[in-house]
Amino acid sequence: MKLKRAFAVTTLSAILIAGGASMATAASAQPNSPAPEAAPFTSKALDGGKVPSTQDSTALSQVQIDNARIIIAVGKGADLSTEAQKIAVMTALQESSLLNLDGGDRDSAGLFQQRPSVSWGTLAQVTDPVYASKAFYGVNPLCPNPGLLQIQGWDSMTPEQAAQAVQGSAYPDAYDKWETLAAQLVADNQDVDAII
Repeated sequence: MKLKRAFAVTTLSAILIAGGASMATAASAQPNSPAPEAAPFTSKALDGGKVPSTQDSTALSQVQIDNARIIIAVGKGADLSTEAQKIAVMTALQESSLLNLDGGDRDSAGLFQQRPSVSWGTLAQVTDPVYASKAFYGVNPLCPNPGLLQIQGWDSMTPEQAAQAVQGSAYPDAYDKWETLAAQLVADNQDVDAII
């Protein structure tokens, strides 16, 4: 029995070492190639599907800030108020922590965790931050679902009520905690060029 266990451990160790050497060789195969700037989306499996609870904008990564800037730029391109931009950013903070996720609950994906199976778009579309932001705001002609602008009276609702009216989340009270951080991100990033 001990001999079998020792053989299994030795075999497993050899496989792991060979795999590590293979990965190291592949990683060093092109030493002069530039590192990619950012992946188009992030696997939810990387963080166990948990949305970080930070309320501190200085703790956000550059990828998260860049995604917030895209959401804000799309809002500016649609000539939407900073209130609408705040609602969109706080929604993305709750849904994806401003990470362009390739998966989530059921078939949800992207910054807003929009579902292809309920007509938000294809997986490629909902993981395109510009497409997804336009769909959330309701200014995307390719998305038949109602966005923020199609919600009657959205501008007289509380921000979390407006977010919930678009998203239809199982956790309607979850958006509220992101309002302060979203407002700060919107205020700090009004220098972005509009995306039309």
